Amino acid sequence: MFTQSQIHYLMEVITKMANTIRIKRRASGGAAGAPASLENAELAYNEVDDVLYYGKGSGGAGGTATTVEAVAGAGAYLTLSGVQTVTGNKTFSGLVLVPTPTANTHATTKAYVDSAVAGVTLGNTAVTAGSYGGAGTVGTFTVQADGRLTAAGNTAISITASQVSDRATNLVTGLTGTANQITVSNSGVGAVTVSLPADVTISNTLTITGDLVVNGNTTTLNTATLTVEDKNIVLANVATPTDTTADGAGFTIKGATDKTLNWVDATDAWTSSENFNLLTGKIFEINGTSVLSSTTLGSGVTGSSLTSVGTIATGVWNGTAIGAVYGGTGLTSYTTGDLVYSSATNTLAKLGIGSAGQFLKVVAGVPSWSDTVDGGTF
Repeated sequence: MFTQSQIHYLMEVITKMANTIRIKRRASGGAAGAPASLENAELAYNEVDDVLYYGKGSGGAGGTATTVEAVAGAGAYLTLSGVQTVTGNKTFSGLVLVPTPTANTHATTKAYVDSAVAGVTLGNTAVTAGSYGGAGTVGTFTVQADGRLTAAGNTAISITASQVSDRATNLVTGLTGTANQITVSNSGVGAVTVSLPADVTISNTLTITGDLVVNGNTTTLNTATLTVEDKNIVLANVATPTDTTADGAGFTIKGATDKTLNWVDATDAWTSSENFNLLTGKIFEINGTSVLSSTTLGSGVTGSSLTSVGTIATGVWNGTAIGAVYGGTGLTSYTTGDLVYSSATNTLAKLGIGSAGQFLKVVAGVPSWSDTVDGGTF
């Protein structure tokens, strides 16, 4: 560490040295602004914007300055003379002296304005302060050429019948409504109330461009033709819809008896009170697959619980064996030469072909092949 006297001596030596000491700088051909970094206590001057910068505080390693501050120069601070542009708002806490303005663009001071205004005196026009005009009066005023108001008063409104021209056609002498369309009532002088009656009848077309909301209990349409643009009609539209709230929803067509098509929750199905009659060429489908036409069961129908059928003219039987009581044999395969016989009541059996030279005989009540001729006993 140097003492104060040693530092003073070094400064004298440096002053007397023939060499020139220069600080860090940027020539006028470079970019404006502060250096990217400075060492602590290092100076730098930018000739582009005429600002002197100082490295302030130690950022740690290598003695790099924490911040680079603008400390001097015409580019950073106001000069004492000459033209200089100052941007942004400035607040001055002391006395600010501004020359007497001579043009519209010159600034001025409060003292100058107060002095200029003090010489202007408005004379008393004797007009009473207040509001003028009312329900039965109209305000009247007198204004001088320089815009000063010199008189004000109230004049009563008075219009005689002779002052109104063509009053027979311009004044409403009577206003009536149309039954079931418009109601007109007079609740006081000059006050007429026009409203709709409780029941409204419109004899011609009514066009509603917005939405129609009906909050009553019954909507009746006495029309010959009903045209609906919407593709989907929503029924049973309640706040919290369930299958229970949908129960019974559908259509009722009035006839000698009601013809209905309703959703029934108990069967979880649509239920019709009448037959369905498809036109020629139409079929019943399930999931896009034909199940029934006027002449044919669909090929996808593989199961049935039929208890009777008419005459089956053609077809191939691929079911289980048909029992003897139903006219079948109950057998599913045969070998060449097999004989079919009744082995018990309503029971058929097969007897395979015998050997060469054998003959049939009865053994225990059923046929059997044998090669022995027995004369029997007596």
